[in-house]
Amino acid sequence: MAQSLHKTKRRIASVNSTKKITKAMELVATVKLKRFKNVMLENEAYAKELVDIIHHLFAHIDVEDNPYLVETKSETDLYIVVSSNLGLCASYNNNIFNFVNENVKKDKTEVIPIGFKGQNYLRKEGYKLLNEFVSINERLEFEEIKKLGELITKEFVNGKYRSIRLIYTHYVNSLKFVPEEISIFPIQNVEGESKAGYEPILDPNAKTLIDELVPIYVSSTLYHKIIESQVSEQASRRTAMENANDNADEIIDKLTLEYNKARQTAITQEITEIVSGSINK
Repeated sequence: MAQSLHKTKRRIASVNSTKKITKAMELVATVKLKRFKNVMLENEAYAKELVDIIHHLFAHIDVEDNPYLVETKSETDLYIVVSSNLGLCASYNNNIFNFVNENVKKDKTEVIPIGFKGQNYLRKEGYKLLNEFVSINERLEFEEIKKLGELITKEFVNGKYRSIRLIYTHYVNSLKFVPEEISIFPIQNVEGESKAGYEPILDPNAKTLIDELVPIYVSSTLYHKIIESQVSEQASRRTAMENANDNADEIIDKLTLEYNKARQTAITQEITEIVSGSINK
């Protein structure tokens, strides 16, 4: 009986130790979630305005044969896939990986993984990887993301890739995150822009403006979507750790009840043995 009591007590102590870790991780995820969410919201208006400017510009010029708006003759597509560097974030990474498996063909496709979890998984699955930017979401420095934007813009214009697409996690709310795919190149959704009103004055000319604005637009889009993925990751991790804490509390309550019952049984048995010994004398 004593051995059973000690075993239950050790299990309670073990669960408590684990709970301290998951509680600390929940607090860290909560702080990061707030920080990244603030950055995302601050950047959202700028990113949206830049998209509107690009679409408005393309809507008022002759878009035929524009290198940014049509697929090239290449047979290779490039995908940028955003995942996490760390685990313990519930289904965040699995949702991205399932989305990739359903929507991306391995043949004639190259992938730039962002996040070590994605790098490891996609390499194991046999995708052709370009690993130069795998840790770009660790520090989220705009200059690093700008280098990625400049690279893919150059490669697309030179005809290396037929299209360039980004797979990331769209943040809906603190409990819902949805994998999504957007086209970086060719730039889409410009055909329906209204041409009503006066024609814009383009100075010095349309081509110069487009060549200067497109890299900024690409870098801004990447930055905003990578931040949004980070928000989704931290929200998912916080929820996972919160659930782990709740489960730990349930286990501790159950073990404590078992321990008290066993202890009560042991005490009753000892009293019975003492009384029986007294009677026998």
